[in-house]
Amino acid sequence: MASRLRTPRLIVGLTLSLAILLVAPTTHAQVVLRPKLKPNSKRVFHSEASTKQILTLAGMDVETSSNQFVVMEQVTQPRSDDGTLRLTDTNKKLQQEITLPGFKISFDSDNPNKKAPLPQLEPMLDLLRLIAKSRVTLVLDKSDRVVKVEGVDELLKDLDPAVRKSFSSQFSAPVILENWKSRRQRIPGKAVKVGEEWKYTTVMNLEAGQKISVTRQYTYAGTTKKGPNTLHRITTKSLGAKLTQDPPEGSPTKITKSQIKVEKGTGEILIDLERGLVVSDSDSTRMTGTLTLEVNGMSLDATLDLTIATKLQFQR
Repeated sequence: MASRLRTPRLIVGLTLSLAILLVAPTTHAQVVLRPKLKPNSKRVFHSEASTKQILTLAGMDVETSSNQFVVMEQVTQPRSDDGTLRLTDTNKKLQQEITLPGFKISFDSDNPNKKAPLPQLEPMLDLLRLIAKSRVTLVLDKSDRVVKVEGVDELLKDLDPAVRKSFSSQFSAPVILENWKSRRQRIPGKAVKVGEEWKYTTVMNLEAGQKISVTRQYTYAGTTKKGPNTLHRITTKSLGAKLTQDPPEGSPTKITKSQIKVEKGTGEILIDLERGLVVSDSDSTRMTGTLTLEVNGMSLDATLDLTIATKLQFQR
């Protein structure tokens, strides 16, 4: 009897010991998640962005929405002798649809000369026409830090000065530089382990000098397989948000006070370290809160319900 009891215990003991040996190395394994750029490569990405906003002002709901689709080609040149790398993003297709009370604005780079429904909205289409054919080059040093942005000033030089100033908070060399830094820095450059968490605040530039800052919690969730590729997975949760505005000179409307909170916000980032790229990057965040607006010198209280969803997907 004793020997029969001892044998199962021995098997269980050996099984547990083997399990510990197999699991222990992976439990404590750490990995640097920030992908390293691959010189001399060409890749294509699809990007989608949508916003849905309900602004309640004086008891009236003003609903607006926007949907954007972009096909972007990214080309990296061979590194130079000093380690410098040139990365060029070229928009191959741009579609945008903006819905405002009473009318809709549509833009398609396949038919760029279509007119706006109202003459005063034509400057917005002028900007989209330029962005649709944009070719922006980032110059990076040997540590992959951006030291220069080329192509933006040349692209905007023929735009009406008033339009250029109004939209400079969304499309300019400094904005592109900050967006690149933000996308890189939110992914740690140091080794992390499965389950490790960190926080990072990203800033989205909107029209008329408005900015939305969202603080997210990032969690390394381990690896997953997609076909033959092993992908590292990061999950995100939106924790808090802040809306500010630095309106351009002469703007009739400005936000003087705001208090918004995140109702719900989740996302996922998939990274292929072997190929050195973010394969997928998605997020959807809903925010609500109160605003105080100054319109032509008159103060008005309002409530805001805003959802922003983005998705970047590697194609080939």
